[in-house]
Amino acid sequence: MLEILFYPIVVMISIPGGALIPPAVFTVLYFMRRTKIARFGRIILISVIIFWTVYGVYETYMYYWMKTVIAPIRVDLLIITPILYLLAIVFIIVLIKIPRVKNY
Repeated sequence: MLEILFYPIVVMISIPGGALIPPAVFTVLYFMRRTKIARFGRIILISVIIFWTVYGVYETYMYYWMKTVIAPIRVDLLIITPILYLLAIVFIIVLIKIPRVKNY
């Protein structure tokens, strides 16, 4: 049952550069709605995109590192995965619920 929850992360760690797909999608969504979001919301959205991008670079590095060891055990994913899911949820909530800038 929990395998379903971790399936997106498993896909991202098995493909080199696969962890850079979510920040690319987030960036496209950000630029589609950028002018309609208040400053505070834009700061949050950009922070989430930066965090996901840093994770994508880290995960790509770890992919190539795992090729050099015999039995890689990725305990770091137990901490990183819930944070990434939480940030993705925050991104979606901010994109939908943050007060819009009023155009006069």
